[in-house]
Amino acid sequence: HLGKDLRELLYPRAGDEAAAKISLQDTFYTQPSIFVIEYALARFWQSLGIEPAMMAGHSIGEFVAATLAGVWELEDALSVIALRGRLMQNLPRGSMMTVNSSADAVAKILPAALQIASNNAPNLCVVAGPEENIAGFQKQLEDKDIVCRRLHTSHAFHSAMMDPMIAPLREAVSKIQLRPPARPFLSTVTGRPITAAETTDPGYWASHSRATVEFSKAIQYLKEQGYDL
Repeated sequence: HLGKDLRELLYPRAGDEAAAKISLQDTFYTQPSIFVIEYALARFWQSLGIEPAMMAGHSIGEFVAATLAGVWELEDALSVIALRGRLMQNLPRGSMMTVNSSADAVAKILPAALQIASNNAPNLCVVAGPEENIAGFQKQLEDKDIVCRRLHTSHAFHSAMMDPMIAPLREAVSKIQLRPPARPFLSTVTGRPITAAETTDPGYWASHSRATVEFSKAIQYLKEQGYDL
């Protein structure tokens, strides 16, 4: 799917480190790299006899959880992830920024051109959108003494800038077999346990890169249910 062995980028030979680092800055390679490392780590834990009682993945991590839960075959997941990264790479570049404040508080002052990309913790969220709008909002926050920091990303993931990729990704996902989850995991779109209707809906997975990552809500759910985190 990539035309390259990812191991050449993740574990470059001496002298190839600089070129590998540049390549990994392209989301076309970054997305699959995140997926395969997370999947491999989970499978390693399983090889030691450690099975998850519940899974929750941040952004592309939810695709890993879905794979481990048998929603789709690994080969299908890899093709979707590669396409997802390619579609993202072809979109206009954008910017993302962490903000040390709650998503609800930030939403009240957020410019229309920006979106809450992820709700990571009660007092930590990420906003995303066009570079110039992020720069303006950063100054606005700094004037209010609100701590914020730009992220090293190539695009404005989980923002309106992802809208053009939804339709082609939905078309691709609709061609693979989707199943209800065989083991539980949380939807970070809703912050609740994912349903069979969601896992078997191509539109859910296509819109995933546009929706806010409700990771904080997912973690809160786990705490409420008594999971030992």
